[in-house]
Amino acid sequence: MEVIAKTLAQFAAGTKYEDLPGDIVQCAKERIIDILSAAMAGASLWEYRNGIIDTSRNMGDSGYSTIMGRKETASFPAAAAINCAYAHSMELDDGHRNAGAHAGAVVIPTALSLAEKLNIDGRHVILGVVIGYDVAYRFARSMSPLLIENGFHPSAVCGTMGAAAVSASLLRLNACQAAKALSLSALFASGLMEITHSGQSSKGAMVGHAAFAGIYSAIMAKNGFSAPEASFSGMSGLFKAMSDNNVDAAKMLEGLGENYEIKDTYVKLYPTCRHTHAPIEGTVALCSEHNIMAEEVKRIDIGTHPVAFNLTGAAGAPCDIQQARFSTPYCVASALINGTFGIVDLKEENINDGRRAQLSSLIHVYVDKEVASEFPKKRGAKIRIELKNGTAFEKTIYNLKGAPELPVGYMDLCDKFKNMAQVSLSEENIRKICGNVQNFEKLAELSAFMRLLKSTN
Repeated sequence: MEVIAKTLAQFAAGTKYEDLPGDIVQCAKERIIDILSAAMAGASLWEYRNGIIDTSRNMGDSGYSTIMGRKETASFPAAAAINCAYAHSMELDDGHRNAGAHAGAVVIPTALSLAEKLNIDGRHVILGVVIGYDVAYRFARSMSPLLIENGFHPSAVCGTMGAAAVSASLLRLNACQAAKALSLSALFASGLMEITHSGQSSKGAMVGHAAFAGIYSAIMAKNGFSAPEASFSGMSGLFKAMSDNNVDAAKMLEGLGENYEIKDTYVKLYPTCRHTHAPIEGTVALCSEHNIMAEEVKRIDIGTHPVAFNLTGAAGAPCDIQQARFSTPYCVASALINGTFGIVDLKEENINDGRRAQLSSLIHVYVDKEVASEFPKKRGAKIRIELKNGTAFEKTIYNLKGAPELPVGYMDLCDKFKNMAQVSLSEENIRKICGNVQNFEKLAELSAFMRLLKSTN
């Protein structure tokens, strides 16, 4: 078996909860409550929140595993895929600043569904989450930026290996089995960036497939299936197919078991593509610092890097919720009006609002050489607001709230969870969930916890 699969498998099979530093345990708990927030938003707001359950049932699926924020249930692999789709569907899931991917939406639903099915305790779930994040992000950052440039979606592709790793950990696979699970997962890793240009509403389901595929790979390995010896680095392997064989294995594995990738995740405070967050935050800051009102604005220029420009720089007003979440002009226009950007700005009446459309026409996005030179280590924006009286204000922003350098606290994340879950859950359940996640390592099993996540409304 190739070095990458073998080494990551040893990490997945050999790491114990006791090996994790205290700050990494706390970070994992923060990631869990944050992804639960994202899933709750998807369960109540995603366009296909019902359709994905219907699709699963139309395929003959049945079972008793929890679908977050819903009263329905499913088999545990289907529940993991649906919960993953919910978590990714509203652009509220966490991400990695150097990987361009969102592992949490895949890893955490996979871990919770497996733990519910297998009666696994909270300590082992935390361990699996840390392992899953590490594996997914090591692949994503090592294959970046060619993975995206070649048209592949890093969250869906690399999330598959992350889901296989967390599954291998929770299924207690040995190192040989875990290596096969990872190798098999490469065969199922898929997802295209074309989904960011059209059909965006289905993107959550695409990423949800990674959870199913990762579980499938681990169970196949447990049941003795053979696997390619070099699924990643072979002459016809994943790296050649998706990133032009431009992966340094030694660099990818550097610091494994010492430098945990979960530390480099960021929290998304706005339900939009992360590339719109620097423009939103910079605009809000300038308006606050200089008492700028929307009606005073003549023009806004947003300087960014090529990836952000291609994904979110389209001029004009969006036509639907998916375009809105990937539109820097619309997000900035809404921030001008509200002083922030929230779920309310994704309502149809606001997307079709003439005032937002008029303001969007004043916002121009371009590739700025300085901002582009910092990418991908820094993902920022340069904001220039020109007023009708001729005055202009500028701000360049890189460090965003929720970034590793500017982390938000656990109580802030609980507030986010409350805001996203109140449509589906009772206040009592919300309070219990926040308390349980903060003490997750003390949970002897997860069935009672998962019941708290079922809809009460």
